[in-house]
Amino acid sequence: MLVEMKSPAFKEKGEVRPKIEFHPGLNVVLGKEDGENSIGKSSAMLAIDFVFGGNAYLSGDGVNHIGDHTIFFAFEFDGGKYYFARNTGEAEKIHECDKNYDLTGEVWPKAKYVNWLKEKYHMDFDGLSFRESISVFFRIYGKDNLDERRPLKGFNGQSMQKSIDVLVKLFDRNKDISDFNTRLEDTKKKLAAFKEARRYRFVPDLVGGKKQYEENLATIESLQYELNNLTEETVAGHTEADIEKSRKKSELKADVLQAETELQAGERRLKLLKMSLDYGLYPTEADLSELQEFFPQVNLKKIYEVERYHKKLAAILQDQFSAEEEAVQTRVDELREHIQSLQDEINDLGYVGNFSKEFLDKHSELKGRIDAIKAQNEAFLTLKELTNEKQRVDELLKEAIQIILRDIEQEVNDRMQEMNDSLFTETRKAPQLYLNEYNSYRFETPDDTGTGSNYKGMVLYDLAVLQSTALPAIAHDSLILKNISDVAINGIMRLYVQSDKQIFIAFDKQDAYGVEVQQILENHSVLKLSDNNCELYGESWNIARQEQNEDEL
Repeated sequence: MLVEMKSPAFKEKGEVRPKIEFHPGLNVVLGKEDGENSIGKSSAMLAIDFVFGGNAYLSGDGVNHIGDHTIFFAFEFDGGKYYFARNTGEAEKIHECDKNYDLTGEVWPKAKYVNWLKEKYHMDFDGLSFRESISVFFRIYGKDNLDERRPLKGFNGQSMQKSIDVLVKLFDRNKDISDFNTRLEDTKKKLAAFKEARRYRFVPDLVGGKKQYEENLATIESLQYELNNLTEETVAGHTEADIEKSRKKSELKADVLQAETELQAGERRLKLLKMSLDYGLYPTEADLSELQEFFPQVNLKKIYEVERYHKKLAAILQDQFSAEEEAVQTRVDELREHIQSLQDEINDLGYVGNFSKEFLDKHSELKGRIDAIKAQNEAFLTLKELTNEKQRVDELLKEAIQIILRDIEQEVNDRMQEMNDSLFTETRKAPQLYLNEYNSYRFETPDDTGTGSNYKGMVLYDLAVLQSTALPAIAHDSLILKNISDVAINGIMRLYVQSDKQIFIAFDKQDAYGVEVQQILENHSVLKLSDNNCELYGESWNIARQEQNEDEL
């Protein structure tokens, strides 16, 4: 739990305030009896939220008026104390300290720090965010969670579905639906992948839906009838397997012919390359002597100069021819192996009768059309099956969520009813939470829509969740409590002091309440604020502005 907090920015009559010490149960930031505002009650509450990892304090009066500063604080868990510092100028960093609040040099990212708090408070539940959950219940002026009719809302713009999701995780019920969520996401991915495959024509696309599917069935039946007639008339005594073998044999023979043609070309090229390499690429001296015998006037010197260049060029070409010869020889060997493999396949098929090419072509055409249309229909059925599976899993998920929501709703409402009964001597209707759907809820006190009743209901809701879950603390600013009737406040104070978990409240105008309330506030006060340099920061901003305006006049 949080045990202490201090800052050099917190002052009283020009001196730095001593550390604020907290304890289990109720902790009160107490203001003036006359309800004076702008003395720092909300800022002190936001500072508490700040040490729990919140950021609303950064836009509060303290930072706006006095600039960046450091807040030092300590938590205690299992008998051990842990000291930290967090500066408003680098709020994403949490510094470790020793017991004297000297920095040790160890710096934690805020994400690591809030996860550490989650672990220490035994809130390491499936999918739970520590800040998302606790921030809802730290209801302080300056945060966007003060709507008494929407107590599940943690921040401005948060959807009802997200609000309910946080509550489900806080009750540690998310694990009960995670399997359904995983299955739903898997089904969505399969469906999306199949649709993408259809878009790129990796699988057939059936345009026209169910109507086209039924037309395809009729077309398949017609084509199958035609294929059966063709087979019966032409190949009596032969099976469909024989026809398939014959077609395969014909395709293999065509492949052999193509390979042999390429082989012959390769062998011819190989022969020419060997001749070029064996007999040379330029004339010999004997060749030139024979040339002079037939042409006595020929200029042999000039010819030798030309041939000297040719020899250099021939040396380069000879290397190229050698490389090409090796490549062609490799391809020729591959073709011979391929041809032999094809011949082996043909021999393995054996004798299957002689079918005309016209018959085989017509048979292939009909069979191909049938197979293509069947593939379209199979793709349609696959899409339908995936769509139906997604719908089934989605319905199962919603059913599981509904059961969980009913359980949570019942537990919260039962606790609120019990606490509401303790507030009054006569029977009064308690606030009710209605979790209508996984993305919709209502919160109200039946037949009582008054402001005070609504704020009382929000306080009871927070206390119910505090009692029912691992939520470690709640915080209520004075503006919430001011709107509640005196009778209800008396009972709420009794509920506050019964809690073993930490509750932080800001309160003023205490003299307007009975002795019991005044005594509770006094006994549980951890910080007292007033005017005349006894504000949280030792000065009041509104008075300073007023004096400045008077000087200007």
